[in-house]
Formats: sequence, C-alpha cells, structure tokens
Amino acid sequence: MKSFVRAYLDDYHDITVVINKNFCGGDSDVFYLVDQNELFKLEVKDVEDLSDKKVYHVNFSGDITIGNEYEVMIVNACRINLEYRFIVKSERFNEEFFYDGNDLGCVLDEQKTIFSLWAPTASQVQIELEHNGTIKTMSLHKGQKGVWKIAIAPAVIGALYKYLIRVNGEWTYCLDPYAKASTPNSEKNVVIDTEVLKSEKVSLEKLDDYCDAIIYEASVRDLSSEGNFVGAISQLDYIKELGVTHLQLLPVNDFGSVDELHPELFYNWGYDPVQYQVLEGSYSSNINSTSRVISDFSQLVLEAHRCGLKINLDVVFNHVYVVENSSFNLSVPYYYFRYLSNGSLSDGTGCGNEIDTHMPMARKFIIDTLKYYVNQFDIDGFRFDLMGLIDVKTMRIIVDELNELKPGVMIYGEGWNMNSTLAAEEKACKENHRALPEVAFFNDCFRDIMKGSTFDEMAQGYGSGNYSMIDSAIEGLKGLMLSSPEQSINYVECHDDMTCFDKLNRCCGHEGSEMILKRQKFLLGSVLVAQGVPFIHAGQEYCRSKNGIHSSYNAPDSINKLKEENKEEYGQVIKYVKRLIKIRKALKLAQTKDSIQHHVTFEKFGDCIEYKLHDWVASKTITILLNPTTEYVEYTFTGTMTEVFESNIIHHDRMLLSPISITILESEDQ
Repeated sequence: MKSFVRAYLDDYHDITVVINKNFCGGDSDVFYLVDQNELFKLEVKDVEDLSDKKVYHVNFSGDITIGNEYEVMIVNACRINLEYRFIVKSERFNEEFFYDGNDLGCVLDEQKTIFSLWAPTASQVQIELEHNGTIKTMSLHKGQKGVWKIAIAPAVIGALYKYLIRVNGEWTYCLDPYAKASTPNSEKNVVIDTEVLKSEKVSLEKLDDYCDAIIYEASVRDLSSEGNFVGAISQLDYIKELGVTHLQLLPVNDFGSVDELHPELFYNWGYDPVQYQVLEGSYSSNINSTSRVISDFSQLVLEAHRCGLKINLDVVFNHVYVVENSSFNLSVPYYYFRYLSNGSLSDGTGCGNEIDTHMPMARKFIIDTLKYYVNQFDIDGFRFDLMGLIDVKTMRIIVDELNELKPGVMIYGEGWNMNSTLAAEEKACKENHRALPEVAFFNDCFRDIMKGSTFDEMAQGYGSGNYSMIDSAIEGLKGLMLSSPEQSINYVECHDDMTCFDKLNRCCGHEGSEMILKRQKFLLGSVLVAQGVPFIHAGQEYCRSKNGIHSSYNAPDSINKLKEENKEEYGQVIKYVKRLIKIRKALKLAQTKDSIQHHVTFEKFGDCIEYKLHDWVASKTITILLNPTTEYVEYTFTGTMTEVFESNIIHHDRMLLSPISITILESEDQ
C-alpha cells in the first residue's frame, strides 16, 4: 500500500496525503488521523490533481506529540503510517528540540559508558551491543530535547555497537553519527577511549596573516607506496624542505567508495563521506585494529608539527555518499538534507543530495566535528569542499568558535555558486565574500587567467601564450579580486581537473618540451609572487602528469600515485620552487590590502609586466618582471639593480629578459 499512498506530517497542523491514481483513481472524500485507534477527522484545504496522483493538503486542529506513531485513514478504510517529514524543518520543532549538550555519541567515565543519540521523531531506540563474546539488545530512554540515552556499567571499551531505531513506523539499523571508530567498511561502531590517543601538542608559530601561508595539497594515498598515514610521514621532510607551511590533506574521514579490507581494488579521493568523526580505515596500517587508524593519524600530525609543518584537512559538509544509508537520514529522516517543494532532494552538489546547514542540529554537528579534529589531533585549518552550499551564518560561527579554540586556524574553501535551494545571499560563495572577511576562497579567476580555462584544454592564459590577457593577469597578481589578498587562494592546479603539465602539453604542445618546462615554472612562479595565498598541488613542482585525465577521482593508483622518479627528472623545477618560496619569505612579498594600494605598482611593457614593491625591506624597491613570451625582451632601468632571481644578460641600464621567465630585482631607494 505504501507504493500507492503516502501521508506526511509537514507541520504541527499540516498533513500531506499523496494518492496514486492506480488506487481508487487517486480519490478520497474522507481523511482521519488515527491515534491509538482513536479517530480525528481531518479538513481538506486543497487538492493538486497531477498526471499520476492527487496531492491532498489537510489540516489537523489537535495537538501532535513528536515521537508518537500515527496513521491516516482514507477511502476504503485504508490506513497508512503518518511520516514525520517537513515538520522537522519548522521553527517550532527546532525551538523545542535543539540540544546544545556536548555528550552526544559515546562518553566514557571510570565506571560506565553513556550512549546518547538525538532522534526526536523516533518512537523507540535500542542499542545492539557486542562485548566479550556476547550480544545484547537494550532499550534507550527518551529524555529532554529528543535525546535518547543509556548508561552501561562497567565501561565497555572495545565493544561493538549499532542503534536500532523505530521511526515512521519502521525499524532500521543506524550508525552513531558521533562515533569515533568503527569496524571495517562502517559495519559497526566501536567504543573507544580517544583521550589516550590524543596527538601530542607541539608549539608552532601562530599564523598572523593567511598570506604568510603556502599550502601544499595531497591525497594521503598518493604520497607513498603504502598509501596510508604512516607512509605519508616519510614525505614530510621533503615537503618541509620545499618551504611550504601547510600540508592540506584530501578527506581523511570515513568514505564509502573504497573497500577497507581490500583497498588495492578501488581508488578514490574520498569526497563521499559516510562517517565524519571516524577516520578512513584504508589509511590505517592495521585495519583489524580499530584504534590503529587514530594513533597512525595522530603520529602523522605530530611528526608534521615536529618538523614545522601545519596540517589542514579537506572537509565535505555539503553532501553524503548515500542518503538512504546515512545515519543522518536514518536517525531523523528529512531533517539533515535540503528538499524541493515536491519532496525530492535538492542536488546542488551533483552528488544527489545537499546537507541543510540551516538546521541547528546539522550546524551543531559540523561545528562539533571540526572542534573534535582540533581538540583530538591539533589540526591547523580546514578547506571546505563546495563551501558555497554552506550558509554564511554557519561559516561565521565556525570562524568564531574555531578561532576561540585555536587562534589563527585557517578557514577557506571552494566558493562556487552552485544551483541550490539555499538563497543566493546566504551562500558562502565568492559573490558573498564581503560577508565573510575572515574566510578565504579558491580564486578560479586567477587560475584561468594565468593558465587558461580549465574547462577547455586548448584554451590559453597569460602564462600559456594568450598575452591579450595581460590586464587581467595584473589584476590577479595584485591580489585584490576579493576584499583582501588574504581571501584569495591563488592556484593554477589542484586535485580537480587536468594537471597543469598535461594542459600545457595540449595547448602549448607546438612549442616543444623545453618551452613547456619553462611555462610550468612560470605558472608556478606566478602563484608564488602574486599577492594572496599560494597553493600548490602535490607533484606540480616536478611536472605531475595524470595522462591527460581531467578528473582522476577514481582512476587507479598508476594514474594518481606520485612518482618519485619524476623528482630527479624535473629536479630543476623543484629547485626553482624552493628558491622562489625562500625569496618570497625573505623579501616579505606578501602584503596587506593597504600596503598593496599604497606601495605596489604595475606597468606593462609590450606583453610583459613590471611589478614593483616600493619602499620595501631595508629601504629597497623590489621589481618583479614577468615575460611570458618565447622571445628575449629588453628591459631598461635607471640606477643600480641587483638580480635576486633568474639569470639574464645585463648591460648597464638595460637587460634582456629570458623567454618565459620571472625575474626579481632589488634596488636601493634614493
């Protein structure tokens, strides 16, 4: 019958009944609410007559007790369960059931384990607990704000558990949204003492300005032959020697598209979250030890901090892997996701669903999760995937609460304006950057201006041969495309899309390998001399190739794995990047909006750019010259210039700039 008739509670007095025309032609002239066999007549407000069904909007004048089970009776005495639907989106529901406690999940003390689950629309909640070879099923008690609890003594560290929830008339198994550990492939959660696994804290210099950061992005799996947290430790010295300040890791929380027992069979970047506070088991050095993945990750962060590297995490709070199996959907159906007016899921992500960050408990979960990673692992920053699908208010709260917890934490993300039910002015997208002055955004304009459109592999940018884009290139280098240079994450390559080296081989292949190598260096250099926050994709500094694949999210390791042999083949590019990073720091090229407006100038000469920082360090003027052309270009100057970067032919008051080069000069201020 459920396939023909559905009844939804959409507000405290509003019920929607959908009758398929295969059942009684979709017609019913009577509607009753059934509460423990007591009938209450419902008033029909209006009817929508659609091609295959009729939708009845009816009113109930009585009181609803959230969590009780109700039915609706229609024609032919047909009874169907009344499902809690959009009532959970109502202001009244959120006022009545918002829970601000910090004890959700599994909390340990010396004598007992307390399990707490927020599930206000559930009529019953049980826990299936497996410990010391026995399995018990016990009922939880519903307390205030829709939180179900049970205390079990003594503490059951190492126990496996799953919830059984009865909601909307059906029993389902459900993982604990606040769990910190699970068995392989998210089968069951595990009671674990996270306190004994906390990362040791290492004192690092606070980041005063985002522009002082240099971010290096990598997938844990790509970094080493082992493809796990422990293997990644072996690469930390190399990454630190480059001069970068922050290692940004692609998602490290539990994701759904890799078999943790057989990780070699499938590859994935991890943008398909299953459990947010549980780490990805395929990154563990021992999948059969539920605590090992936590200790491995703690060790990776600790070793990074010991060598002076900070760790940023890529987080995916815009969608889940599969809605139907999500603990969000199973614990409180309809609450955590955005829906269209017809009841279907909003899909601004292109992944089938969007998390509704407006909902107070969804917002709380996001903030609690971020705080967990800072408290547990001493994480230094977060990169938000599809941040434009998170509302501005949520991002503001995140900034405030995380900076109170750890001053200087980095907050940045993809600010694309996705098609969503979220109102335009509420999206945390680039267009609303003024509403989020402490949040940085990936600058895709800089990327496409310097490299060429990422959506057209033959399109050229200023650094790849389209010199008509010189004015746009100046704007990108100036760092003021957003409210301040701190908001601009400057990049020409990230994990998405074709690598820079692959694109150059397509759009500039006619120039030959020597010139393509120069362009690779030029584009990397443009990121490092520009005002804003430099961002480098792992392996970009040694000409990483993915065989021309545009999105390698599920391509095999043979495509994605970083290749050590390339470090030797393209060692000159690595040296170039190291040297330029060192100069960027020594000459303090990164500056504030005010300094840029008063002390930085740009001039064009031919297809080249003269970029000056006046009255700079130790009363010097820094001159940066960008020649993207394949020809030697003459540059004239007055006074005495000292070459800091690049090697050119100098004759008194003029020099010949090498083809496709970036030159940095110093001169004494008079």
